[in-house]
Amino acid sequence: MKKLDFVRDILFISFAGYFAQGSLYTMGSLMSKLFLLLILGISIFYFLITVISQDKKSLFYKGWTFFLILNIIGFFLTGDFAKSHQFGMFKGVLTSSLVFYPAYYFASKGALKSKHMLRFFVLMLPIAIFSFFSNASEILSQRSSVSEDLVNNQAYGFVALMPFVFLIKRRMLSIVVMAFIMFFIIQGAKRGAVITGAGGIVLFIYYQLRTINKKNKVKGYALTFIGISGLAFYANDFYKKNEYLISRMQELDEGGVSGRDTIFATIFNSWVQSDNLWNLIFGYGFAASWDIAGNFAHNDWLELLSNFGLLGVTLYVIIFYAALKYIFNKQWTIDKRLLLLTVILSWFTISLFSMGYTNLGNGYVRAILLAYLIGNKNKMLI
Repeated sequence: MKKLDFVRDILFISFAGYFAQGSLYTMGSLMSKLFLLLILGISIFYFLITVISQDKKSLFYKGWTFFLILNIIGFFLTGDFAKSHQFGMFKGVLTSSLVFYPAYYFASKGALKSKHMLRFFVLMLPIAIFSFFSNASEILSQRSSVSEDLVNNQAYGFVALMPFVFLIKRRMLSIVVMAFIMFFIIQGAKRGAVITGAGGIVLFIYYQLRTINKKNKVKGYALTFIGISGLAFYANDFYKKNEYLISRMQELDEGGVSGRDTIFATIFNSWVQSDNLWNLIFGYGFAASWDIAGNFAHNDWLELLSNFGLLGVTLYVIIFYAALKYIFNKQWTIDKRLLLLTVILSWFTISLFSMGYTNLGNGYVRAILLAYLIGNKNKMLI
């Protein structure tokens, strides 16, 4: 167990070190490459360990593994290391998918519990904050004006961290931390992050109400009501003060989707109008969206449709289906099921208007959360 604890801590520290680049040290330095090698090395080792083990594999594990293998084969058959957009996507897929295996193994062996997840959260939250301000500073430095009306993609990093707050046992502390996270999500003015974060807040409120200690029901409901009311007031007030975000949300109502409608239509029409059965079933190859529409799809389903056709979309559906089955598993306690629902809902929402499974920046967080919940055989959060 001590060996697993050591490897787990090294893996978590490596993620913190890798994503600290650009804010705490130079982007693309030797240090970042070493951290990435550690992450991939540990992940590949436990990928092999779990694959060759005699343990019965769940549908989710099989779907996740076949999906990863499809992307690896697709890259080596149709990708090109020399093309930065293809290699960048491949690196994102590997980092976001492979880390599932060590986390899954640690959870199954009792070496990944809620206390370890919270330590990881405490480790990654400052990194997310540093990255947020570093990215904002970089954007402003490239402008001639001092306007702070900017869109900060690092907001998605805070969305990814939201489920960890569910693990904080002290109710008022968890509400305060959630309010803190919402500040950065709203400040980032990233519409997809705000919509996904809003869904997370709704589930967080429901989670708080469903997990009140029955022995102190009156006190629990009173504290929860006060905390949730304060959170709702704070979030609404801060949102109203962000005029730039409000204008962007209004643009969304008016059909302003930053050119995604054109990209979506181009990719879908290219696939559906193909007279080649191979392309319909297996797609056009790794990162084909870039060749078809001049950019990534910014939608997982269309990305998969262009890259791997019906095969890719089907495997993705199987993964979601397998995850949803756990939510309806009555043997799991309500807190564990609600936490998994939060992760899945966030993932699905992001998959509709952003990059989910290919996102290097926050996909790994989702993989660790899923592995912790599914790999742990205990029916409750421990």
